[in-house]
Amino acid sequence: MSSFFTLPASQRKRKREDQGSAPVSKKRGVTGKAGASSGERRQPRQERDESISGSDSDDDAPVESEEESIDEDDLSGSEEEETAAERRLRLAERYLENIKEEVDEAGFDAAEIDRDLIAERLKEDVDESKGRTYRQIASQLSFPTATHSYFRADTQSTTSVAVRAPFVYTVSKDKTLIKWELMSPSAPDVERTNTKRPPRPVRKKPKKIRSIRGLQQGEGGGESQGHTGPILAVAVSPSGKFVATGGMDKKIIIWDAETLIPLRTFTQHRDAVSGLSFTGRISAATTGEQLFSSSFDRTIKTWSLSPGSHAYVETLFGHQDHVISVASMVTDQCVSTGARDRTARLWKVVDETQLVFRGGGSKGSQYAENSIDCVAVIPPAHFVTGSDDGSISLWSIHKKKPLFTVRQAHGLDPIPDPINSSEQDPAAASRSTKYMRPTPRWITALAALPGTDIVLSGSWDGWIRAWKVSEDKRKIVPLGCVGGTDQSTSIISEQLEFSHAQQSNGTDATSTSPNEPLLNGIVNDIAVFERRPQDPNKSANGRESKAPSADCIQPGVCIVAALGKEHRLGRWKVFRSIDRKNIGGSEAGGRNGAMVFEVPFVANTNGSGS
Repeated sequence: MSSFFTLPASQRKRKREDQGSAPVSKKRGVTGKAGASSGERRQPRQERDESISGSDSDDDAPVESEEESIDEDDLSGSEEEETAAERRLRLAERYLENIKEEVDEAGFDAAEIDRDLIAERLKEDVDESKGRTYRQIASQLSFPTATHSYFRADTQSTTSVAVRAPFVYTVSKDKTLIKWELMSPSAPDVERTNTKRPPRPVRKKPKKIRSIRGLQQGEGGGESQGHTGPILAVAVSPSGKFVATGGMDKKIIIWDAETLIPLRTFTQHRDAVSGLSFTGRISAATTGEQLFSSSFDRTIKTWSLSPGSHAYVETLFGHQDHVISVASMVTDQCVSTGARDRTARLWKVVDETQLVFRGGGSKGSQYAENSIDCVAVIPPAHFVTGSDDGSISLWSIHKKKPLFTVRQAHGLDPIPDPINSSEQDPAAASRSTKYMRPTPRWITALAALPGTDIVLSGSWDGWIRAWKVSEDKRKIVPLGCVGGTDQSTSIISEQLEFSHAQQSNGTDATSTSPNEPLLNGIVNDIAVFERRPQDPNKSANGRESKAPSADCIQPGVCIVAALGKEHRLGRWKVFRSIDRKNIGGSEAGGRNGAMVFEVPFVANTNGSGS
């Protein structure tokens, strides 16, 4: 009996049955599925043909619009021919065409455009306050054409300055706190055709608003509060409501910015308070404005200031010497310098960590770096330090060594004249100065314009020098002196050569040099801010200021420098009335007070707006 396995291969093949009599088997894998799918495709195609033919004969059916037919054609075409990318491109082009048609029909919506511009500006302001923006404007400023105005009161050496436009706050060694109002530089006026009277001269010197000295009656008639020693530091809150001062009496006093009434006195520091700095935004860990303070007790303390309460928050330990300067990097972060421990430290308050950056290890310099005295921050990841060897260093929080260093940034002090020696014998006097060499001028003040590439430095050479941070943030490029005609960094050396040449020719060495310094004394502090025409010029309490309106304000950068005959922390360098030749041959000695510079943009110097 024959079976399936004994039959030949030609007879073993099964015959195909009729489709109408039996269903197709589904056990043959791909062949069965392909047959089923082809059958399923034929059936809806036939139904669609029938529906189309039926629609032609149906008079009651609605007529299909042209747009729907186009959409169906496009959809069918995209299914068969278009790729996904081509379909997205086609839909985007159609969307743009529809928007263009709507704009052509209805026009622009001015209110919506204004809302978009305001939202964009608010976003830029928030990013700038958080340190997320960085604008390169140094090359757009005209530092040689900067105007200046000197202002002072009957005080001793001005030790620090703080700015909250349009007000300036200065402190001095005689326990004095003064509030000034800056005069905004006006843009060029429109031609005067209605009157023959000449235009009124524009006031440039800041106006003194209010001053206090020593102990003052507290708020609500309480006990007297105030400083009993020299004031070394001042800072104003970003909101403009509070002014903080610290001094040699180990006190931090919070003042009302409008009335200069003392609100609260903190005595937690155990030594002199040397530096103060507010953060740009309210901290997430506290409910008020955050204040950092540095002290000679080698600590940094954080404070929270709000209209309802002022409280101490935390103490940061780590420095091995006096903490000379502190600057807020971003919220809950600050950078401090530790003087002769030659370190700069980045403090992260929330994480309770610190990063240590050690200086003094550079090779190739003939002058040793003994102390790091001042710091300025370039958020979010860079900062600049100044040392007693005249060097300015650029740091990154990602590297422990400086990225770039400028040595003797403010030149060298000349060797003292043997005539000024106390020796009676001229030969002995000449021998006492024979082996002396010029010493570098310390960097006594540093400031950076937030969100930009501008850095400013000060010493006792008579100039404020401007520096530009390179695009890759790895180098510092000199821009010259603020208000000086020479853009090089060797103005002082040229002055000394000019003075020596006059002495050799038998002329008066104290006559006016081609580049006579503008600042007579030691620059103890620098404050800087940018003037913007669109910013409303209002005081901290919301009242309109007497300064020109925002539309008339000339855009630029405003710099305020604190000057003194003495260094703010001691008397290592003193300018007396008889010491008239220690600024490159200048006639004038040191002066106590401050000077304000108005630096315009390059476009404004040519008579056009920026």
